[in-house]
Amino acid sequence: MTVRLEAHAIILEGRCGVEQAEALFGHIETHPTLPVDVSGAEAVHTALWQVILMFKPRLEGAPNNIFISEHILPALAKHYL
Repeated sequence: MTVRLEAHAIILEGRCGVEQAEALFGHIETHPTLPVDVSGAEAVHTALWQVILMFKPRLEGAPNNIFISEHILPALAKHYL
């Protein structure tokens, strides 16, 4: 599973496809105080980023994917203000 719920965080890892958006939505909706850990994410479909934009959970971790680290996360940070 590329999106999973742990006691300390909602974890995104590997290639997170559109089919995982509903799972992410459900995890954030039922556990709104948990951070979303993106450190293991290799690729994340835009549908998951839209879920993150909607709920604005705390994000943790620095993924190895340079595009996510240098472009996506800074762009999301602008919407957290």
